Amino acid sequence: MNYTLFKEKIEFFDFSQNYIVEGSETFLDSVSKELTLKVLNPEDDFKIFKEIEEQTHPDLMIVESERNNISIDSIREMIKYVQKRPLEGKYKLVIIKGGQFLRAESSNALLKTLEESFDYVIICILVDSRYKLLSTIRSRCIFVSEVNSSENFDYSDYGRLLDILSLALKGEFLAIYDSKNKEYLLSLKEDRNFIPLLYNFFKEFYIFLETGKDVSNEDILKIFKNNINYDKDKLLKILDTINIVRENLYNNVNFQLSIEKIFITILR
Repeated sequence: MNYTLFKEKIEFFDFSQNYIVEGSETFLDSVSKELTLKVLNPEDDFKIFKEIEEQTHPDLMIVESERNNISIDSIREMIKYVQKRPLEGKYKLVIIKGGQFLRAESSNALLKTLEESFDYVIICILVDSRYKLLSTIRSRCIFVSEVNSSENFDYSDYGRLLDILSLALKGEFLAIYDSKNKEYLLSLKEDRNFIPLLYNFFKEFYIFLETGKDVSNEDILKIFKNNINYDKDKLLKILDTINIVRENLYNNVNFQLSIEKIFITILR
């Protein structure tokens, strides 16, 4: 879910039961506070506000890691907590901080709770990367990301990448096998926005082919128009591949091999 849409929904008290929020500590803290106030203090009551600030509100539970580990005991305590109905309001809210520190046993216990969720419980998992969570947990949550907090990606610093993508869409193997192009792509290893931006490019391309709606960036629009007959099914395969690569990279799979996998899918 786009962050803007998330804000609009909670503004009108349209809550989902399970969220994963990904981003920097500042972003995670901001989103969790926004959600907590909307869920537990819709009337902006000062007494409730103080309870939330002091973490004494009976319908709020915060689960945190200890020594980079969220223990199974913490999750079991949470499970007991959510089985009782809220005391003051309509919902109980559970905030899990540092979701990346969920180990296998804790993750599996949490998964069962997500699967058997109660309509009065909202669970929000804060994490630096959703790909550090089990795929089964991800599939049961609404995803809110700092990277997607704006509708538009800024491609102004990625002119070289756009040139390479333009070559790849035409089937030019120089896109990946030219030494300078390869060197440039490898230089993006530490660029956190690279993979999300790459995914967004192909998502926008698919939408363009599907709807004919222009995009605001003229350079990207030119690439799309030059490839107006590109196979939409192939675009879906590219998007799937990028998602797989993104998950693999968070599991420390070789960056060069991962990028080659994406471009081989484009060129195939």
